[in-house]
Amino acid sequence: MKNIKFNIFNKINKFNNYFINQFNKISIFKKITTKKFSKFSKISNFSKFLIVFISLLFLYLFYLSIPSLYNKGKLQKDLTNKIFNEFKINISISSDISYSILPSPHIVVKNAKIFDNNINRPKEISQIKKLKIHISQKNLFKQDDLKITKIIIQDANFLIQKSDFKFINEFIEKKFSKKKIIIKNSNFFYKDLNNKVVSIFPISYLSISYDGKKSINSLIATGDIYNIPFNLKWNKNFEKNSKANSVIRFNKLNIEIKNTSLKENNNYKLINEIIIGNSKFETEFKFKDNIVNLLSLDSKLINNNIKYIGQIEFEPFNFIFNIDLDKINLSKLFISLDFLLELFKLDILFNNNLSLKISSNIENLKKNKVFDSSKIFFNLKNGKINLNNSYLISNKIGKLSLSSSNLGLINNELFFEGELVFKIDNQKEFYRVFQVPKKNRKKLKNIIFNIELNLFNDTINIKNFLVNNEESSNKEAKNKLLDEYNTNTENKFKNWIDLKKFINKIFLF
Repeated sequence: MKNIKFNIFNKINKFNNYFINQFNKISIFKKITTKKFSKFSKISNFSKFLIVFISLLFLYLFYLSIPSLYNKGKLQKDLTNKIFNEFKINISISSDISYSILPSPHIVVKNAKIFDNNINRPKEISQIKKLKIHISQKNLFKQDDLKITKIIIQDANFLIQKSDFKFINEFIEKKFSKKKIIIKNSNFFYKDLNNKVVSIFPISYLSISYDGKKSINSLIATGDIYNIPFNLKWNKNFEKNSKANSVIRFNKLNIEIKNTSLKENNNYKLINEIIIGNSKFETEFKFKDNIVNLLSLDSKLINNNIKYIGQIEFEPFNFIFNIDLDKINLSKLFISLDFLLELFKLDILFNNNLSLKISSNIENLKKNKVFDSSKIFFNLKNGKINLNNSYLISNKIGKLSLSSSNLGLINNELFFEGELVFKIDNQKEFYRVFQVPKKNRKKLKNIIFNIELNLFNDTINIKNFLVNNEESSNKEAKNKLLDEYNTNTENKFKNWIDLKKFINKIFLF
C-alpha cells in the first residue's frame, strides 16, 4: 500500500515539474527573471503551476463553449437526424435551442415533440417541455461531427391509445441504443377510442438503454399507478429466445409482481408471479387477439393450495375470474387481504371503465364453529361493487346468503351494506350451537339481518332483523336492543361469545 501511494506521489510530482519547466521556457518569464525584473524572480514553483493551470482551465472552458457558436438552423436539423438514427425516435425539435456546459456539455431544446413511425400520417405521441441532449467533448470544433452521449426528457406528456401499442411493442422488440434515454417528471396519459383520458400514470424517473456485451435491453422506472408508488425493472435478452423479465414492486401494498414473457408460434406467453405477504400467485397468460386467457400454476394462499382460471377482454375491459380453494381460515384471510383495503382507500376500484366478475369456492373453512364451506361473488360494474348471491354453508344448520349488497366510499370511509338471510334447515342444531334456552325457542325457518359494516374502523351497525320474515310483536324491546348495540363504541363481534349473546337476545321477545 505504501508503494502505491509513493508511486502516485511521484507521478503527481513529475506532472507538476513538467508544467513548471514549460512555464520557465516561455520567453516572457525569462525576461521576468532578469535583473530588471528581479523582484518577480522569486515566483514559487507552485505559483507558476497555478498560473499555467488557470490558463489551461480558461482554454478548456473556451473550448467547451464552442457549440454556443453553432448555426442553430443547421443544428436543429442535425439533432433531429442524429436522434432518429441513434435512438430510433422520430422527434420534432423546435428552434428554441440553447447550450450549457454544466454539469456536462448539453443542448437544451424547449417544446419538442415525438411522433410514431407512420411515414404517411405521423401521429403525435409526446409533448416535451424540456429536452436535454448531452454531447461528447471530442472535436467540438466541427459541428458536423457532433456526437450525442445521452438524452434527457423532462416535463413531458405521453399520449397513448390502444392503437399505439403496436408502435410501442415494435420499439421494445428492437435493440435500444447503447446511449441512455432518461425521462424525468413526466406523465403517461392513456386515452380511449373517443380520445378521452382514462388513466394517468405519473413517472418520476425512467431510463432505457442497451448493454451490447450482454445483448440485453433494460428499463428502470419509478412512478405511480392510480396513486400507488411503484418501482419497475425490466429487461429483454436477445440471446435467450428474446425472453423478457420484469419485476414491479408496490411497497405501500407490500406487493411484488414478477413477469417472464416469451414468444411461441407468433403468440405471446407470460408467466406472472404475484407475492402478497406469505401468499404467492403464479399464473400463465396466453394472448390472442383482444382476449387474454389465464390459468394458475403453482399458487399458495396463506400456505394453502389455490387454483383459478379466468379471461380478460380489453375493449371494453372485462375480467371474469374463478377461484377454487381447498381450505382456509377466514380470520387469517381477512388479515391477509389488508392490501385490498388500501386499494379501496386509493379509490382504484371505483372506476367506471372496469368490469369484474370474480367467484371463489372454498371447500373447507378451518376453525369456524358454524360454517363449513362458502362461495363468494365479487361484482364490479360502472364503479359499483356488490357481493350479491354470496353464501356460507353449514352442513348441520343451513345456509347464510347475502343479497342486495353494496360496497362504496362515504365521506372517505369504506362501507358495506347488505341483507343477510340465514335459512335454517335444522333448528335443533341451530339452538344447540348458539345455546338458546328451551324456554326462548320457537319454530324457526330463517333469520334476516340488515347490516352496515365500516371496513376502515371494523364496526358493524345492525339496521334491522326479522325472525321467520316477521316483525317482532315487541317493537319497543327490539328497537332498544338495536340502539343498545349500535350506540356501543365497540359494536363489533370480537369473538364467538359476543355473537352467541346477541343471537340469544333476539329470542327474548
